[in-house]
Formats: sequence, structure tokens, C-alpha cells
Amino acid sequence: MPEMTMPETPMPEVRTLENPAPAARKSFLSEAICYRLSEKAERVRWRMEDVPWAEIKPGTVSPEWLELIRQSAYSELTTFTASQRFLKDFWDDADFSQWVSVWFYEEMRHPQALLKWLGHFGVTVDAEFMLQGRGTAPFMKSRMGTLVSNIISEMVAATNYHSLHVHSPEPVLAGIALNLSNDEARHASSFYAYAKIHLARSQNPERDRRDALKVLYLWFQDNDRVKHPVNEFLGRQAASSADGSYLRHAQQVFGAVKLRACKRIGKLVGLAIATPEDVLRHLG
Repeated sequence: MPEMTMPETPMPEVRTLENPAPAARKSFLSEAICYRLSEKAERVRWRMEDVPWAEIKPGTVSPEWLELIRQSAYSELTTFTASQRFLKDFWDDADFSQWVSVWFYEEMRHPQALLKWLGHFGVTVDAEFMLQGRGTAPFMKSRMGTLVSNIISEMVAATNYHSLHVHSPEPVLAGIALNLSNDEARHASSFYAYAKIHLARSQNPERDRRDALKVLYLWFQDNDRVKHPVNEFLGRQAASSADGSYLRHAQQVFGAVKLRACKRIGKLVGLAIATPEDVLRHLG
């Protein structure tokens, strides 16, 4: 067999005081926002060991509640596949793809915490459950649409977990839900920051603004067509038989988050949007 040789890979040029980088190139460390977002996350990140697991009260939760939390954990597992797609579809965005590693780590702690809580009630899952939970619909072709969809989904998830915090019949679950709600709200702000950067650099800002409005309309006016794990979980949640006060509150805050999302996406695209009905006027 002939000897195989590997092609020579040129070493990157080392920049020093005597050999500085071109003036037109800016430092990634100073320009990228992923490091600032990561530092903020580290300052506020909750620790799994600080959850008072020993204080869980097993007799306080009905089978319906256990199934609801199991479904919540299942929907969170889609983060695994979503992270893969983010890294593939945004491979040339060094800043955003760097931040995805932080998002992935924090989001995957959510099903871990929920499943650990369920274990105290004798509810366990197997590897098949974990793998099936990773399945999710493909991303849309529009990067702006993908980012805006995740802004909205994180906002919805944050309010949903806050409802769980308020109405949980078990105190430790209430604390976990608050931690998760705070994570989701912070992630919504991070996706917003990247959507803002994407729009500022867009070669076709009008098209991207329109894509953002289309996503906003679909989420709140044509909801059945939104193939996002958070939205699909909301559908299962509405059909569950868990505590009625929690479900009523979740429906109320879903109405409120519609208005907040309209204002937030409106601000992103530079339009006055107060209600979902306003979106059609701008799309027309």
C-alpha cells in the first residue's frame, strides 16, 4: 500500500505587538455579546444542589399533576435537537453559535430537575423516553423567523412556569418552577438581542421584518400551525385534567403574554404593534 500523506495545513498567523491584526478587523472578544450574556448567566444561575430535595412532600400531588410535570420534562428535551440545528443553521455566526452552548446547558437542566423531582414520587423514565423527547419539527428557512419564534416561545414558557410556581401544590416544585421561569425570561432577552443584531446586519431588512411579523401572527392568530415544542406542550396542557385553577391562570397569562410579545416584536422591527390584530395591518 502506498504511503499516505496528509496535506499540510497552514498555521494561523500569530498576531503580536510587532504584527498586529488588520485595522479593519475588530476583536471578537470585545464585539461579541455571548461573553457578556454568559457572565450574566453565571451571576444568576441557580444550582441543582441548592434545591431542597429532602423537603419534598410526597403526599401533596395528584397523579394528574405528576403527568403534567412529566409532559413538561418531555417537551424540554427538544433542546438537544434544537441546539444541533442552531449550530448547523447558524454555523457562520460565531457569536450566536458560541452562546448556544450556554443556552443548551441551562435548558437541559430543566428536564433534569423536573425528572429528579418526579423520582421522589416513584415516577421514572427510560432511555427511550429521553430519545423520543428530542424529536422536533425542522427550523424554518428564515433565520429571523427562527430567532423571533424562540423569543416568543421563551416568553410563553417563562409565564407558564410562573403559573406553575404560583399554583403548585408542592413547595419544592414551586421553587423549581420559579428557577425555570427566570431562565426562560432571560433566554427570551438573549434571543431578542441576537435578533436585533441580525436585523441590523441584514442585507434585506424589509424581508426580515416581514418574516418576524409572520411568525408573530402565526403564534397568536393561527396557533395550530406553529410546530414548536412549547406550543405543542400548551395544547397537551389544555387537554389535561390537572388542577383547574392552574389551567385557568395559565390561559389568562397566555393572553397577557400575547400583548407583551406584540409590543416586544413591534419594538424589534420598529413598528407600533399593540395587539395581534395590528400585525395583519402591517402585513397587508
